[in-house]
Amino acid sequence: SGKVPGLHYSMQPRTAKTFDHLADLCMIHHQLELFLWLQKKLPSNAVEVMRAEALKERTIQMINSGLFKAEKLTLSYDYISKDVRIKKEWASERRGEEDEI
Repeated sequence: SGKVPGLHYSMQPRTAKTFDHLADLCMIHHQLELFLWLQKKLPSNAVEVMRAEALKERTIQMINSGLFKAEKLTLSYDYISKDVRIKKEWASERRGEEDEI
């Protein structure tokens, strides 16, 4: 299939500027944990293991940094507005049911 085994270059952690970036960092950390676990079960490439361990440490630092400045991170989805809209729709439906009775 043309794919090279090991760590993919897309797993490079980047500074979290949004909550989505922070979630991406957590996903990268999880993938690195799985990779390292698998390498312990089926060792194949010591260089990739060292690279994964270094990436994991860098990812942890970036996650901690992102959590430290979480108040400044942007949220691309507004849960509060959605909640208000859903409550209004629910109240409207309830009034419609009461009118039918």
